[in-house]
Amino acid sequence: MQKELTTLFTGQQRELLAEVDSTNTFLADLLKKERIPEGFVVSAQVQSAGRGQAHAKWKSEGGKNLLLSFVFYPTFVNIPDLFEINKAFALGISDLIQKRTGEDISIKWPNDIYHKDRKIAGVLLENNINSSIIQQSILGIGLNVNQDDFPKELPNPTSLKLITGMEMDKEDVLNDLCSCLEVRYLQLKRGDFDGLSRDYTKRLYRKDEWHVFISERMDFEGMIKGVDKRGRLLVMHRNEIERFYDLKEIKFVM
Repeated sequence: MQKELTTLFTGQQRELLAEVDSTNTFLADLLKKERIPEGFVVSAQVQSAGRGQAHAKWKSEGGKNLLLSFVFYPTFVNIPDLFEINKAFALGISDLIQKRTGEDISIKWPNDIYHKDRKIAGVLLENNINSSIIQQSILGIGLNVNQDDFPKELPNPTSLKLITGMEMDKEDVLNDLCSCLEVRYLQLKRGDFDGLSRDYTKRLYRKDEWHVFISERMDFEGMIKGVDKRGRLLVMHRNEIERFYDLKEIKFVM
C-alpha cells in the first residue's frame, strides 16, 4: 500500500512526464508562462539531458530512479542568506535517505548526497533573483532508487536498493521526500538558520578528516571544518592556516 501524502503543499500538485530533456529546464519554461503553486513537482521516467552542478551531466536508467524538479518561493530569505536555502534542501534529501536506509548519510559540499564514499543523489538548485529578492528556487533532484547497474564511467554511484538490498516503490519514496523537504523548508521559513547550519555542518562529507584537495592546480592536504555564511568551504591546511574556498576554487580528490 502506498503511503498517503500528508504535506501542506510540497508535492501536492504534480506533473509526470514520460521523457524530457531536463526537468529543471521544463519547469523553468513552464514558470515563464504561468504562476505555479509552491511545492509543485515535475518528474520524468527518462531524462535525456539531465543537468548537475557545475555543468555536470546526470545519467540515470529509465524508470529506475527519481528525476524531478520542485519550485519554491523563498521570498522571505534575504540575499546574504542565500546559502541557507541550499542547506535546507540538502538536509531534506539526506533526511529522506537516512530514514529509508537507516544509515548515516553525508553532504558533499555544496549539496551532493553521499552514503560512505558513494554518491546516491545529485542536486541542481537554480535561484531566480530580481531586485534583491529571491523570487523563486527550482530544486532539481536525481535520486538513485532501484538502479543496481551503473555505467563504468560513473566513478562511485550507489542507490537505495544497493544500500538496503530491497527494491522500493518510487511513488512512496517521492511522498517521503516531499515530507522531508517540507519539514526543512518550514524550518528555513521560521528563520532557524542556527539549526540548519548545525545539522549541515555535522553532515559534511569528510569533515574533520585529512584528505587531498586540488586548488590552483596544486594538490594539498586539508581538513574540512565547515562553511561560512556565503557557503564557502572552510579548509584547514597542514600548517594550520584556514582558508575559505568558493565552488570553482577547490576540488575533492576521491
